[in-house]
Amino acid sequence: MAVAGLVLSIIALVLSPWGVTSIIALPVAIVALVLGVKGKNKLIAENKPSGIGTAAMVLGIIAVIFTAITFFTCGLCVLCAAGAGASGAGLGSFGL
Repeated sequence: MAVAGLVLSIIALVLSPWGVTSIIALPVAIVALVLGVKGKNKLIAENKPSGIGTAAMVLGIIAVIFTAITFFTCGLCVLCAAGAGASGAGLGSFGL
């Protein structure tokens, strides 16, 4: 579970900077975080080193934060563009 969480968190971090892929990256990052926590707890219960679980957790948290920020800011840009188009504040209002 810890390795799967690590792989998914890396995938989410790679997909997070682009607006369109942040739709995919946010659920992947959340699943990665959950798998990282469960994997770390399982490794601790088995008395094995839990470094991979910790790395998966940390990267999962970072991926969730980055994708949430990207998702939110891209959503605001889309809303602003839609509002500007609907209000008629395009190039036609400048006489062009």
